[in-house]
Amino acid sequence: RSCDVHPSHSRLIWSPLTAIPGACCVAMGCFFSAEDQVVPLDEPEESDDPMAKLQAKIARLRAELKGDMSKLKESAQKWRYMSTTVGKLAHLNDQFENDLNDEANAHAALTYHIADQDAIDIYEACKGFGTNEEKLGRVILGRMKETIQLTDEIYQKRHKRTLEDQVRGENKTLLGMLGADSLSHYGRFLSYRTMPQCKRDALLFRRCVSGFGCSDKILVELLSTRTNDELRAAAEQYAKSFDGEDMVERIMKETGGFGKKWYGKWIDTLVEFDRDESGEMPDDIEDKAKQLYDAGAAKWMGCDEQVFIDILCKASEETCAAIAEAYENLEETKRSLAEDVEKKMGGDLEFAVLARVRNRMDFLAIRLHKACKGWGTDEECICRVLGCIDNLEVRALHALYDEMFSEEEPPLNDFKALVNKELSGSLAEAVIHCLECPPPKGHWHPKTTYEPSATADADQFRADLEEKFDEEKAMLLGGTDLHGPLKLCNVDEHFLCEGYDFDLCCVHEMHQDPDMSHVFECEPEDVPAAEKLIMALEGQISQVRQDTEKNNMAAEGAKAMYYDRAHSMRCKDNHLLQLCSDNTEMLEFCAQRDAETVHEAVDGWGTNEDKLIRVLCSLTKRQLRRVDEIYAEKYGKTLREVTDGELGGLFEGSFKYFMKCAITPPAELDAELLRESMKGLGTNDTLLCEIVCTRSNKELQDAKALFAEAEGKSVEEWVEGDTSGF
Repeated sequence: RSCDVHPSHSRLIWSPLTAIPGACCVAMGCFFSAEDQVVPLDEPEESDDPMAKLQAKIARLRAELKGDMSKLKESAQKWRYMSTTVGKLAHLNDQFENDLNDEANAHAALTYHIADQDAIDIYEACKGFGTNEEKLGRVILGRMKETIQLTDEIYQKRHKRTLEDQVRGENKTLLGMLGADSLSHYGRFLSYRTMPQCKRDALLFRRCVSGFGCSDKILVELLSTRTNDELRAAAEQYAKSFDGEDMVERIMKETGGFGKKWYGKWIDTLVEFDRDESGEMPDDIEDKAKQLYDAGAAKWMGCDEQVFIDILCKASEETCAAIAEAYENLEETKRSLAEDVEKKMGGDLEFAVLARVRNRMDFLAIRLHKACKGWGTDEECICRVLGCIDNLEVRALHALYDEMFSEEEPPLNDFKALVNKELSGSLAEAVIHCLECPPPKGHWHPKTTYEPSATADADQFRADLEEKFDEEKAMLLGGTDLHGPLKLCNVDEHFLCEGYDFDLCCVHEMHQDPDMSHVFECEPEDVPAAEKLIMALEGQISQVRQDTEKNNMAAEGAKAMYYDRAHSMRCKDNHLLQLCSDNTEMLEFCAQRDAETVHEAVDGWGTNEDKLIRVLCSLTKRQLRRVDEIYAEKYGKTLREVTDGELGGLFEGSFKYFMKCAITPPAELDAELLRESMKGLGTNDTLLCEIVCTRSNKELQDAKALFAEAEGKSVEEWVEGDTSGF
């Protein structure tokens, strides 16, 4: 036979002969060649037996239910992981928030302590005849603007005088500084550091346009290195300080006139204070570079100044740098944009255009170089450039100068060596101190940058989290023991600060499959029982699918909170790390200085009780302990020994007792108070109960150990002997 017929439904069945070329198959009068396409046959038709049909349906529904239960388990595990992790993130966010508040308060207290002591040091440096310029400069030049502002506020409240007035030596109006000899260069340098920026810039603009002619280079320097907001603030302050005079009108008046047509137009454009600061880069950079080449270097004579004004005057620093780079890449160019400007232009316009072509820091480095090169030294330029930027920029400018002029002859190739050669006296020492002094926080970044920096880091952390998130990994994690530290999906390092990888509980139990024995184990014996089982199976399938959908929706809904809370946690973690680092550095800075102050107060004949008390009473216990350690290391005495030996007379009794409690380490103090409560006749039950009832177990254990070591007898034995009897 070439083909078989199934006895139950007479359908064609595969035969080995169908694989033989040319073979023919015959079935029910039909002929086809083995070379024709052979289509596999359908499954056998269902039986007409009702019970058989129901049993087949039961088998199919049971298979569906098993598959659905597997999906339910996966969805439950994923929801368990997401819900648990979101809960842990909420707990950690609260913990970070509390710790962040504590460190922020400590940061504010340390910052105020530094500023307060600075105000005292400045007053002491200036009082009486003469000035301790070294001490004055060390404070003003070694602090950030935010600290100087706080010191200024404290100084005004305490002495009714601003730091600017104190540095200048006497109360003057701003016009009093216009005289050439009104201040030494050292005085100007310090005054630039103490003045609010808007007030300082207003004064500098005033000096540019006062007297005969205009100081065009200083004017261009100011207009080209300040932001739009800084220039507007200076203009507003200018009007307040100088009888309502309009700064813009005065500048335009001083820079116009015969022979200054294009330079005047350039300045007129700058004083609109609307230079591009959007950070967006134009699409036609190469075209702008070509226009500048055609307007300048490509011309046989002269240049089209208006093109330079239109393209460069209001462009951002980033755009100017991109144009300069594209200019050098033009096939026609043989020089840089700056070199062609120097070749084709001259005078004040050349200087003004170069101030825009070069970036701000390069321009300032060149200003410092020219201030020292050749005959004489422009001390005013050095004081103005370094005095008007913050310490972080001073360090960057120092490094940039050494890099830019490394090929120059000594000392022009080393800015520090150049300062030592070109400057002298207090000014040289002040500039060197500005270049070298360590900051109290260990860095020069202002506090206003912490939150944006933390947010940027958190944004990147969230982006990485979203990219690495894996649904299958989350599901697998949900099937494990989630008691323990936070586990973010595919993240190795969770925290920047230490101490947050502690165990957290999981409130959700592991998924357990629901009991389905009633639909899987029973075998119906008749049609009604089979139909009933089918209804139960369909109900269970519907319920399982609903539960699966709920789990999936809940897990998907939790995903947004997962990302949001992880972002929030990372932001707080980053901010906390910065504050903790600052506090560690500031605590050490304060402790070192306070130890020196204590020594100054007790050194020599007599004791400066005011200074000693002012320092010791303004510190927290944490600060006092560190001061105590440093003082003992440097001078071989503890603060307790110092106060016991130096404070007498009016300071006997309660005050010395207070200082003992403030300075003595906790365990040592508790051991001493326990001894005090039980020594001599009778027992001070109030003090004894206070110590025993208000200390933790660990604190009592530490105190008991020290007590037994000092007395040769345990606390229990003392207490039993002193509290027994009638």
